[in-house]
Amino acid sequence: MGSRSSVREWLEQFMHYYNRRRLHQTLDGTTPVEGVLN
Repeated sequence: MGSRSSVREWLEQFMHYYNRRRLHQTLDGTTPVEGVLN
């Protein structure tokens, strides 16, 4: 298992991808951030 800092960095990268890059079918092809801002 990785160090706490490497796990934290991985989690931050995943959250950025999930919320700002990954398009969500249930949000009509937008990201969660786009859904909140619009």
